[in-house]
Amino acid sequence: MWVLSLGGAAVLVVALIAYVDHANQTANQPAPPISPAALREENQEAEIVVGQDQAPHVLSLKARQAPVGALRAAVVGYMNHQIALGTIDGPVTEASCVRAGASPQGGLAFRCSVEAASVNYPFLGVVDVGARSITYCKRDAPPVPSMNIPVSKRCT
Repeated sequence: MWVLSLGGAAVLVVALIAYVDHANQTANQPAPPISPAALREENQEAEIVVGQDQAPHVLSLKARQAPVGALRAAVVGYMNHQIALGTIDGPVTEASCVRAGASPQGGLAFRCSVEAASVNYPFLGVVDVGARSITYCKRDAPPVPSMNIPVSKRCT
């Protein structure tokens, strides 16, 4: 009787080994190649998403507010809102803005950096003191390194 039990257990072990071996071979197969049309569609969708994420945001510059401080507060506010929505992990741990010269459209150009959850998020912005406006754009890395999706000229 024990020989029958031992034989059944041996058959079960061999079947289990064959099953696991087959599953590993299937899992280690390379992904099927993506067609050029599917790749173009993915790139177009990525360009739309990044373009929307980089869209300009415009706020009013309050009286007696320093341009660099106002822009820094604006981008930190944006990031805190994104964290509250769950689209970005937080919290914000560091934020800074530095002058980047004059904007071709007039106003003061800035580059900002906000760190949240150990990720650095770059922003470009323009503060037009005369028009009392702040315009900023979040700068996203391109989905494909060779693809450059420019930020709106309103933010440079």
